[in-house]
Amino acid sequence: MRLIRSCTGGVLLLALAAGAAAAEAPLFNVVNFETTVAQSVENDQALATLFVESSDTDPGKLAERINKTLAQALERVKTVSQVQSRGTGYSTYPLYNNKTGKQEGWRSRGELRIASSDFAALSRLVGELQKPQATGLSLQLDSVTYGVSDEVRRKTEDILIEEGLRQFRQRAALMQRSLQGKDWKLLNVNVNTGGMAPPMPVRAMYKAAAMAAEAAPPPMESGESRMTVQVSGAIQVE
Repeated sequence: MRLIRSCTGGVLLLALAAGAAAAEAPLFNVVNFETTVAQSVENDQALATLFVESSDTDPGKLAERINKTLAQALERVKTVSQVQSRGTGYSTYPLYNNKTGKQEGWRSRGELRIASSDFAALSRLVGELQKPQATGLSLQLDSVTYGVSDEVRRKTEDILIEEGLRQFRQRAALMQRSLQGKDWKLLNVNVNTGGMAPPMPVRAMYKAAAMAAEAAPPPMESGESRMTVQVSGAIQVE
């Protein structure tokens, strides 16, 4: 401890922080490890992607035709309460003559994404949307992707977090016994809930006859997603 007198006659007391020095002391018997728990969950959400394509020499007319087809499809989606729109997309690119290399037109593609937890309603709507629209164009099914809803994901994660922490404590006790310690102290812990196998899209197969006639509703089999939670951290065996 030091006493330093100021020029004004006051006394300023400066104390060395013993705690800070102790905090910098090296730790011994520190063990880092992790545990991973997993559970398969039945998918309760389906996302269908439909598209419409067309060509024209006039890009303005082409865009109008594609957008009008998507707008008509969206109006139909709004009438089915069990199905929600997840947005649309649009892309266009030039067409070239294979022999001359000169541009001879434009090709555009519009996409519509719809989702539902009612697989039967979604399947029926997908079948209806593949009928020719008033514009003369038809939407085609590109893919169906299955996944887990936010509500089911949260509930499953809560269960996995609890189990992951239980296994972490159990393994910490094992480390303590194996190192012949009397007790253990938690230094830090991390919980990662980002582990989930990405949903695999089911690509649609097409036949010319099916595209020309009324398309039958596609069969929908949800399958399962595998969710994981990882608990990692460090303990000090005492």
